[in-house]
Amino acid sequence: MAVLKLLAMPAVALVLAKLLGLPPLAAGVIVLLAAMPTGANAYIFAVQYQRLVNPMSGAVALRTLLAAVTLPVVAG
Repeated sequence: MAVLKLLAMPAVALVLAKLLGLPPLAAGVIVLLAAMPTGANAYIFAVQYQRLVNPMSGAVALRTLLAAVTLPVVAG
């Protein structure tokens, strides 16, 4: 799921930006934002409700590490 989010979402964002006829700068910003890893909000909710804290912390860490690889690919 992490790889899908980090690669498929920017691709979908690019297609939608092109379909909407957005200027290149706006399209680039949207694609980069779509390629960013998920925030820590999911982890904060897991801690608050004491549900799946360890798996969520691992998922957030994994997505952040994978983003270090996928962001340069998407930006390039």
